[in-house]
Amino acid sequence: MTSTSFSSIVAQSSKVVTTSKQMPMKEGQVVHGVIKKLYPNQTAEVQIGNQKVIAKLETPLKAGDAHFFQVTNASPEIQLKVVTGPLTGGNTFAQQATQLIQAMNLTRTSEMQAVIQFFLKEQLPISKDILVQAEQLLKQLPPGVSLKVGLEAIQKMTELQLPLTQNLLEAVISGKSTDGLQSSINNFKLVLQQDSTISQTLKNDVLQNLQKIAEPFRLPAAGAVLGKQIEILQNQQTSVSTRLPILQALKEVAVLPAAASLSTPTPLVSQQSLLNSAGQWMAQLAQAAPIEKGVIVEQLSNWINAQPLLTVGQKEQVLPLLKENSQLQPIHNALVKIFAEQSQQAIFREDTNRLTAKEHLVTLLGKGQTVESISQVLQQVITTVKSSPNSLNSQLITQSEQSVLNQLDGKAFEHAMKEVLKSLGFSYEAKLGNNTEEIRNIALQLKPQLVELIQHHSISASLRDSAEGLLGRMNGLQILSGENGPQHQLLMQVPLEFLGKKMDATLEWKGRMKEDGKIDSDFARIMFYLNLETLDETIVDMQVQNRIVTITVYNDDAQLQQIANAFKTTLKDGLIAVGYTLSGLFVKTFEEQKLASNFQSKVASKESQGVDIRI
Repeated sequence: MTSTSFSSIVAQSSKVVTTSKQMPMKEGQVVHGVIKKLYPNQTAEVQIGNQKVIAKLETPLKAGDAHFFQVTNASPEIQLKVVTGPLTGGNTFAQQATQLIQAMNLTRTSEMQAVIQFFLKEQLPISKDILVQAEQLLKQLPPGVSLKVGLEAIQKMTELQLPLTQNLLEAVISGKSTDGLQSSINNFKLVLQQDSTISQTLKNDVLQNLQKIAEPFRLPAAGAVLGKQIEILQNQQTSVSTRLPILQALKEVAVLPAAASLSTPTPLVSQQSLLNSAGQWMAQLAQAAPIEKGVIVEQLSNWINAQPLLTVGQKEQVLPLLKENSQLQPIHNALVKIFAEQSQQAIFREDTNRLTAKEHLVTLLGKGQTVESISQVLQQVITTVKSSPNSLNSQLITQSEQSVLNQLDGKAFEHAMKEVLKSLGFSYEAKLGNNTEEIRNIALQLKPQLVELIQHHSISASLRDSAEGLLGRMNGLQILSGENGPQHQLLMQVPLEFLGKKMDATLEWKGRMKEDGKIDSDFARIMFYLNLETLDETIVDMQVQNRIVTITVYNDDAQLQQIANAFKTTLKDGLIAVGYTLSGLFVKTFEEQKLASNFQSKVASKESQGVDIRI
């Protein structure tokens, strides 16, 4: 039983526990206990940890003595068998470990000695089977993994009640690492690019997904590029020598229809588009019978008036055209123009249907039947521009990236993290029972792609090892995310890259769930472990107590406190807007964190004196 649930039992009752149902004991388990009182029929009150139990003893003992006991029966009454002789208060963990090795007839190896001492120190449940399995795992630790890291991973596996196997150990070790996924992904990508044992189609699919992970802002930047291209094409004052290459490039990749020309670069395409998109409205208007047209025009006017992506000035460019009941092409051109502008000026803003300006723009070009098809169009746009280096394309890339950079905010990073996590496919297994369309999208995520790769018998050993290492890392994060009674933990690692800047973010969330199964947002602790290109290692510790937020940033940069103070008011206002209150924003060095940690350890050690072992 874990410390969390054990404490809750203690809080609920201070009475003597008399049934095995209330005790977290299993037959064969070894516990440390002190004889408190003796009763007739070889029954005694035994202090085990900070619990007192009534147990049947197999041999008479003396009150006040401490022993290691083995549970020989857990139900209907607890029966204990003495494993060692009386222990004195001066016995060290090493001496206690030696006694246990002799009493339990275990092999006297350095690994066994280390395992027992660690289990005693951390008050973990002990049994002969667990000790033997743990010893074998320590003998087979992966290269570069220290004994300390191995023992901590075994502790975590024991707490989560996982089988002590080599594969799970390596997964947990990988998951506990805060080094980030960048190095694992980069290593896998390098091996994949050099491999010739898998089909080119599979290789291209995986590499394309890795590209999405490496550039989470690729599609927003592509939307800004396309918006600028359309803006240039619609401006008849721009020279033909500038507009013609753009027109030809977009027609070659079928972003623009074959009918597109310099005089009419964005002809109206009457094709069904994404639901509630600008393209869908124009398609409905184009296909409507004369008697239906007035109703659709009124609906479209209402839609434009309510559209949060557009400014008042932009709405005024379109609404008069609808009132005049003019030709469809001018209305279409006006919608294309304003959504092209917003693809550059409101990159991350979403409407009530969670569509952005770039998605509306693509549907107006007749290419947006699904969200996936829109993404493919934008991928084609950015790939074409980057693969055809010239002064105009270089300028387009620079301007789009600068536009994205200028508009980075909480929504932007939320978008980036969602895109990366979606492409990684951490929890794809949970969605396998969904509809066919979603399963098809799942197949394009990295984790199922890794599983497919490993199942190929013909792949090279180097590619298999690299794929298994990355898959193990992802599995480890899932294993370490879970529930501990009412407490829940979520561990995620997100590799981000933008404008040549790389960042590894490890997020550890600890909180509790409400009775309805939803996260209790009033209480939580969130830790961000960041490896930043400029600031290097950074830890952000955010604690939420009754919606009062305290944030501590750990970094060795002396100027960070001054920089943080400049954003304090903005942070405070942002938290108030979502119902939280900022209590404090602190910046500390890692040395200060270490001192605080050592102090807390000493306090915890003093508080735990007199407690023999935790079950």
